[in-house]
Amino acid sequence: MNTVLRNFSVNALTAPADIDDRIGALAAKALRIAPAALLDWRILAKSIDSRRGTPQLVYTLLIEVEERSAAARKLEPVPPEMLVQFAAPRLELPETTLRHPLVVGTGPAGIFAALALTMAGTRPIILDRGPEVETRFAQVRRFLETRELDESGNLLIGEGGAGTFSDGKLYTGTRDGNSGFILNAFAEAGAPAEIRYLKRPHIGSDHLRLVAAGLRERIVSLGGEFRFGTEVAGLLLRDGRCRGVVTAAGEAIEAPLTLIAPGLGGRALTRRLREQGATGEFKPFQIGCRIEHPQEFIDRRQYRITGSRPEALGAAEYHMVSHPRQAPGVSTFCMCPGGEILNATAWRGRSLTNGMSDYARDGEFANSCLIVTFPPEKFAGPDAAYDRLEALERASFELGGSDYTLPAQDAAAFLRRRNGLSSRATSCRWGLVPGRIDRLLPEELAAGIAAALTHFDRIMPGFIRNGKLVGVETCVSSPFRFRRDPETLESSLSGLYLSGEGAGCAGGIMSAAADGLRIALAMLRRG
Repeated sequence: MNTVLRNFSVNALTAPADIDDRIGALAAKALRIAPAALLDWRILAKSIDSRRGTPQLVYTLLIEVEERSAAARKLEPVPPEMLVQFAAPRLELPETTLRHPLVVGTGPAGIFAALALTMAGTRPIILDRGPEVETRFAQVRRFLETRELDESGNLLIGEGGAGTFSDGKLYTGTRDGNSGFILNAFAEAGAPAEIRYLKRPHIGSDHLRLVAAGLRERIVSLGGEFRFGTEVAGLLLRDGRCRGVVTAAGEAIEAPLTLIAPGLGGRALTRRLREQGATGEFKPFQIGCRIEHPQEFIDRRQYRITGSRPEALGAAEYHMVSHPRQAPGVSTFCMCPGGEILNATAWRGRSLTNGMSDYARDGEFANSCLIVTFPPEKFAGPDAAYDRLEALERASFELGGSDYTLPAQDAAAFLRRRNGLSSRATSCRWGLVPGRIDRLLPEELAAGIAAALTHFDRIMPGFIRNGKLVGVETCVSSPFRFRRDPETLESSLSGLYLSGEGAGCAGGIMSAAADGLRIALAMLRRG
């Protein structure tokens, strides 16, 4: 017999580090199930609740007990027909006549589109201007060691997209029926199995490059073909229809249907797509900067503890929003507990921040991006918005000393509008240099962050005193969203589908992966 146990809580201060391995036995003991009667158990969900003082680990468990046992008579059974909801999620694929589609981009949108296409029996060609993840990792390591940037492969460009060198956060506010399939695919490709049940799962940069390679291997085994180092210069158009793409080397690659997922580093490609007739709308977009704190401070405030962090708890994280009356609203975004801040530029002479953390999240510092939304009416059009982003990146590069070091300013000094960097202790590989972040940022963003800092300090006392602002973050979201037919999801150009963050249709790993799946399913139905 199977039963579901909900809201089973364990004191995190006394729980062992391997509590997930023991939770089934602890739950059985609480339910007075004899060890011999406990046949199996599985974690369905796990979260942390520290709202009322002592942090609690809260579980939902699926427990199987011997049907003739005394315990079984006291438990509410799950009907056999209901057990299907706990099975490994599947992707429902339509029948198709499509055989050789084209996918451009190997970020989450492109790679999950390619996965769905190959699972349906098609044999797509998958292009990426960057390298496979193994080569890309070597290029990133060289940049971090020498500050010599390779524009063909870096923290923004290459297999896996920008998310490969991030915290790998997999939570999203987007409701999508295929989220379980996406999480399961990540786990099967090498991600930690716990991402299937954690409320706020993450993979970690050290695992992400292995996962990217694992997904590629699965796609190849199903008939997909990857061509790395192949930059797309534009579309192959004939009779008003997209017939494939033209590469920077001049090669024409034909395909019956083409999906392009350019990513936020694909600004030049998105501009070219607009020039060739892919229409869309100029939309609100975000700009931000990183704020860094000692992780120990975040742990104390979020877990309400005075000593060291309990073994059963990972590094604490936070999410806060500010809605002042006289300044733009600000929210925290892409928070990296126990992580580091990196210069994630893809372009020489320009600097932009991003956060990264390994699976263990055991670094000394925590960082998050503070973002504000810019309305489109502040710019003449998307090109003017992109120009503003590039100007900010160049200004940040110069403020940091023109060697990719990031500029920083104490949060308190930022509020006083004066110089100040009281401590250079940081997670940044190359250290920090003092810089007037309050002058670097657009006035609207600076005003919004000033109001947000005051608000966040009331929620988390010490947020200002312990924090420093670092650089500028410009690859948060796209100023332009390509138009898609609401029924077919096809772009304004017949035969062309556009997906993911760079297309303005997603915001994060999970939403981009889900968007790629939606587009792939639409292509399969089109045939």
